[in-house]
Parts: sequence; structure tokens; C-alpha cells
Amino acid sequence: MMQHGADLHITDLQGKTAMHHAVMGGNIVAVHYLWETGMFRFSDTDMYRVTPLHLAASTGNTEMVRYLLREQRCAVEAVDQQGATSLHVAAERGSVEVCWILLQRTGCRMLHERNHSGLTPLDLSGQGKTFRHQQLTMLLNRYINEPRDHKPRDSNILYYWTLFFPTLGGAAILLIASMLGSYGGIVCCLLFPWLARSIFSQYHRITTYQRLPNPIYLGTLIAGLFHSLLCFYEQIVPSLWPTSPLIQVSVVHFLLVFGLFCKVLIHNPGKLERADADPRFSCIADLVVQNQSPQRFCPYCELFLPDFTKHCKLCDLCIRDYDHHCLFLNRCIGQGNHRLFLIFILSMVIAHLLFVATAIAYLLDKIPPGGRSLSRWLALLGGEFWVAVLMSLNALTLLWEVWLLREQCDAVATGTTTYFRLGGNSAHQRSLRQRWVTVIMFLLEGGRRVSGGQTGEGKTPTDI
Repeated sequence: MMQHGADLHITDLQGKTAMHHAVMGGNIVAVHYLWETGMFRFSDTDMYRVTPLHLAASTGNTEMVRYLLREQRCAVEAVDQQGATSLHVAAERGSVEVCWILLQRTGCRMLHERNHSGLTPLDLSGQGKTFRHQQLTMLLNRYINEPRDHKPRDSNILYYWTLFFPTLGGAAILLIASMLGSYGGIVCCLLFPWLARSIFSQYHRITTYQRLPNPIYLGTLIAGLFHSLLCFYEQIVPSLWPTSPLIQVSVVHFLLVFGLFCKVLIHNPGKLERADADPRFSCIADLVVQNQSPQRFCPYCELFLPDFTKHCKLCDLCIRDYDHHCLFLNRCIGQGNHRLFLIFILSMVIAHLLFVATAIAYLLDKIPPGGRSLSRWLALLGGEFWVAVLMSLNALTLLWEVWLLREQCDAVATGTTTYFRLGGNSAHQRSLRQRWVTVIMFLLEGGRRVSGGQTGEGKTPTDI
């Protein structure tokens, strides 16, 4: 609009500037660009003394609120013509998430501020009739008697309960099945699908006002490793050790898998540091002049992104050579840990194969020679439901991991990542031998030249 002669000095009938309207529209890049022009301040008010923070609170845009609170851009204590702070505005609209952010930033003293009508944020939320108003009233009541300088912190109780729910749920099902004897297999067939539905129907974030990343899928991976290793070392190994070489190989490999799992959880995924930001751009105006996409500016980290870099909202980081956010690791996969992730998936595929093979050997060892009829097999599976259920789950997981490994190897072989994979790349014309050489070299050395000539600006990202 500025290129076509738009006048940024114009205000509307209420005295709102372009900055105010950009805040109401939720466009952080536009807000940052307007601030860079030097024509606007974050403390600018309209004729009713409404600040940008008031407007962000009224729309319930948590990302805009965080942006305006960063580096103390907006004064949280600012009041409008009616004496209302941004917390009053958010409480009146029942915006639980915004109120939580404001309380964490300013402390509980804002709960005692009154507008010109003598109402506190708690009074305004109590007047609301919706469920969100009721939820907010409960939250504010919890902190109304806290010291004024107390700043609430996120509670991790629900996070860790969600993390260990698959492990505890699986253990409870197996315990109930063991108490029912030969009917245990039937119980497992009924309850494990229910457990799977409870897990895989959840969202990427915990549905509370804290909006923490949901660790349920990481908990599922932990549950699978825990129950498989427990079954292997408690049930299978004592029966076949030390006569079976397959058992000896499995014991060593499972320890390796556990070590890789711990390492991939703590390894840096390739966080973009401020010193590594794209040096070609110093302000958003540079993007406009060079005809670049506004997506090259990350409004959350406030960095200019190099090629093949993306911000992950769950990790709250910009990741170089971004591949994907792995829900089962609760971490991003990028430049720093892509090679390690690929090795981990490969080791998991081998581990599943070993578990299924050793479980079959264990079950065959339990049937006397010449008595392998269908009725004996059914009786055996009912009695050995622990091994049979975990063998089936490992086999199903193996199919998914083989597909995942294929997708990852294809991305590496074509010189890109699964997120930034583009059609028409010349790397797709490589021969099968060249692809295999590229993947093997990546596994051995970890180096990769990501190619494609684009950074994914033209695609529609799926942000989570």
C-alpha cells in the first residue's frame, strides 16, 4: 500500500492509527514494519486512550500480546478512558490465555486494580456467563490472595501425568489381564484399542490455558520402550539365554537403542542463533526492496531466516534445515540432530525386528514338538498374552517406522528435507546408486548440501 502512495499518517474517526489496525488484524510482521518506520510508538493511543496492548487483549491474540510485552514495548499498567488495564479488557472477554500471560509478566498486583466503575478483573470475569468466563474466574480466584509481587508459574503436574499416562495405562491393562488368566488376551484386545484411541485423539498442545506442548506421543514411545524392554529381559531372556545367539545380539542392541534415545532427546536440533541470521536483511524494508517473502522474518524470535529455516511454535525456536517436529520425541528435527534421528530410526527398525524374532522363538519354545495345532496356539497366546501383545504392537510399529525411514532417506538422497521438499528438483533425477551413496555418506559424515533454490515461501506451512 505504501508503494501505491498510502499515507501512514492518516487516522480513523476514533483516532486509531495504522499501528492499531495492524494489531487488531494480528499481523506481527506488519506491526514490526510500522514500528521500524519510526512513525509510530507502541505507547500511541486513540481518542479513548486505548493502547495496542488493549487491542491485542481484546482480540485474544496471545502471540501479539507476547510480542508487545517483549522488551517492555507496551506499558502493562496503562489504562484507557474508563480506567481499564489490558487485564480488565481480557477478563471482560473471558480470554483465559491472555490473562495468564499478563499475570505471569506483571504479578498478582494487577488483580487488585480497579477501573473507574470500581471493578477488578475478577469482578468483570465473574459477570460473564460463558464457560471460559467461569474457567477464568476460577483461575483469578486462585491467585487473588497471593502477595502482590507473586508471579504465577506454569504447573508441570498435568504435563508429567500426560507424559506417563501411556506407560501407566498399559501397565494397568496388563495387570488386569494377568489377573484374569486365560481371558487376559481378550481383555488386551478390548482395552488396548481404547488406550490407543485415547492417545491418538489428542492435540499437539495440552488443552489448558497454559498451552504447553502435549507430551502424550513422547509418553507413548517411552511406554513402548519400557514395556518391550521389561518383557524382553523379564520374560524372554531367562527362557532362551544363553543358547540363542539372537538373544545375545538383542541384549546389546537394545542397550544401544536406549542410549540413542537419551541422546536424541537432549541434542541441539539446530537452533538459529542471532549471529547466524541472514546478514542480507537488517529490517523488513529490506525484504520489500529485494522482493522477498515476509515469511523470512520470524515474528517470534525476531530474526531474519536463512534458507531452509523455519520457526517451530511448539519448541519456540527457529530451526536450521528444518525437517519436521517429531511428536514422538517432542523435539524438532533439523540441522543439528537429523543424522542422529535417522540413525535412531534405523536402530529402532532393527530393534523391532529383533523383538519380533525373539518373541516368536520364545513362543515356539513353549510348544512341545508335534503339538503345534491351532488350539494349542490359541491356548498359548492366551497364557502368554504379555509377549503376544507386545510382539503384535512391535510388528505394527515396525511397518510405520519402515515408511518413515523411507521418507527420510528419500529427502536426504534428494538434498532437501521433508518440509522443504520441492518438485522439479534436479536431485530427483539421481540414479538409485547415487541416492544410496548420498544417504550412506550422510549417515557416516552428517554433511548435506540442502538444495532447491527456494526456502518454502511459496508453500502453505502447517504450523503446530
